[in-house]
Amino acid sequence: MRSTPYFFVFFIFALFACHSPNIKNMEGNKNSLIGKWHRFSIANGYSEFDIDSQYIVFYNQKVGRFGLLYKIENDSIKYLTNHYAAKIIDYGDSVLLEGNDSTKATLYRFKELPVPFKTIPEAKDSLSFASYLAGFDKRLIREFEKAGIKISDGTQKREEQLYQELLEKARAPKKSESVN
Repeated sequence: MRSTPYFFVFFIFALFACHSPNIKNMEGNKNSLIGKWHRFSIANGYSEFDIDSQYIVFYNQKVGRFGLLYKIENDSIKYLTNHYAAKIIDYGDSVLLEGNDSTKATLYRFKELPVPFKTIPEAKDSLSFASYLAGFDKRLIREFEKAGIKISDGTQKREEQLYQELLEKARAPKKSESVN
């Protein structure tokens, strides 16, 4: 008789465990990929991705803006205009893509609220593209610095040279005063 409440509690826990969401999302739900993503690698640099239900649009400092139609089958993503396909392993805030060309790429969902950009603009001579590019450059520099690579815009060297010149000028009068 005492075991009946324990059996009832166990049954309720077992029932809820059967209906838990699948963390890896093996059904290939497109909703898991829809959103804004980014990745960094030494070989390919920094890239940002804007994924909707039909297109993956990415921007990279090497390639520029590029968009591809895609579809999801089972646990894989396939580009419709390219031979690339990749197995998707969804970890919630990141996605690992294991490509059919032996590549692996980890995409990280933007955690910043609001997301740093609405879309990746198509028109390169627009004000929205200039605004996006300014933000992209800041995020690119931050990712390179996280990887231990310092990026300089050239002003640091000029500032150091000016500082050295000021030090030399400050020392010059002292040398002439000591001679007298």
